[in-house]
Amino acid sequence: MLMNNFKEQLRALPNKPELHLYILIDFAQDPQLLAALERVTPDTQSRCLLKDARDSEDLSKVAPHLATLPPYEDDSKLWISLLRKGAEFPASFTLIASASDFATLYAHLAQFTEIILPDGEEKYFAFWDPAILGTLVGQKDDDTLYIPYPVLSAPQRTKLLTGISAWWYWSRYGALQQIKDADPQSVSDHVVLPLKLIPVQEEMLVEASVPDHLLGYIKENQPQLLMNLSAPEQYERIKKHLLEARHLKLFGMQDMVNYICAALIYGDQMQKNSTVTALLEKVKRKEMNLAEALKQFPQ
Repeated sequence: MLMNNFKEQLRALPNKPELHLYILIDFAQDPQLLAALERVTPDTQSRCLLKDARDSEDLSKVAPHLATLPPYEDDSKLWISLLRKGAEFPASFTLIASASDFATLYAHLAQFTEIILPDGEEKYFAFWDPAILGTLVGQKDDDTLYIPYPVLSAPQRTKLLTGISAWWYWSRYGALQQIKDADPQSVSDHVVLPLKLIPVQEEMLVEASVPDHLLGYIKENQPQLLMNLSAPEQYERIKKHLLEARHLKLFGMQDMVNYICAALIYGDQMQKNSTVTALLEKVKRKEMNLAEALKQFPQ
């Protein structure tokens, strides 16, 4: 199925001029993938995207690398292995089809590796992370995204996707996602690089990462609360309870962690137990804080 989906999407693309295929590998997630690729295809071109990492061996080990791929073939062991790996380890890499040669695509993507925050601070812009990439463009087919709306404006999306015929990633549950510019008529000539985010864009990106931060914290500190849930169920449960916490106007990290832990313990009783619901209503009305309410939860 994975092979068929990718093959159909690839062959549906305009191929004049001929398209080249590339892989954008996140070394922080899979530091061995490029070496494995080079063993199979010794003529592979590759380069680290982060300029600061080119002279730093330590940083280079966790930085994104762009590399060329051979043409797609149905019976290619390399392609079968890549598509299977993408579904099993979605954070490892993304795939790109472009009419641009390696040097041109590399120069284009390298322009986006840094971003300016509203306060003027410069940060790495990790679009090579599939979850961030999907959030940036507002990938409509990816129902695993916590923020389902595009962070980038239409001109910014067009600028990012210039010269890219298609960009594939796998959702966190292994579903193949194909990105194409949703608004090809959007004018991007006035978009200045590096991109500068406005406050609402920064807030969306920060919010998009909150479920993963909460999940990671609870896994480390209260792993028993998640042990009977599969990885997809864990993330979906965290998202669900985070939205409930937001509804109660809880925004501090400690309050969100405490609410989610309580929800994992009490389950449906968070909405059905009259004592619990009354206490949570007082929290919402700011008549007591969450810590005080939790002390009065039924044992």
